[in-house]
Amino acid sequence: MLLWDMGFPKTPEDRVGMLFWRMHRCARIIFSVSFHLGLMSAQQCVDFLVNNVGHEVDNAVAEVRRSFEASDGPLYQSSYMLGALQFRALHKELVESGKMTNRAFHDAILKGNSIPVEMVGPA
Repeated sequence: MLLWDMGFPKTPEDRVGMLFWRMHRCARIIFSVSFHLGLMSAQQCVDFLVNNVGHEVDNAVAEVRRSFEASDGPLYQSSYMLGALQFRALHKELVESGKMTNRAFHDAILKGNSIPVEMVGPA
């Protein structure tokens, strides 16, 4: 998301590629939660990726298999996205406001390791 915000994609192909992967992440949340709630079968998850995201069938099958064979819980994909959105908001608050540099922000995150996002900030 930060690379998008910083204008990293220079060509239409770059932009489409980045948007595809963002759509893919959102689709993973939808099919993972739907599967675990019993609203979608594994085949419906595959069909969802093919019909709504544009995956090739073999890639969709592998993605669904990987998602359900892993030891990740049903909310893993949602928590991944929520964390990204929290870091994005924190970046805006601390870096875009001038309170921290990009480097200091990322160093603080790495130094903090797995502490809650709310605890990341200037020392």
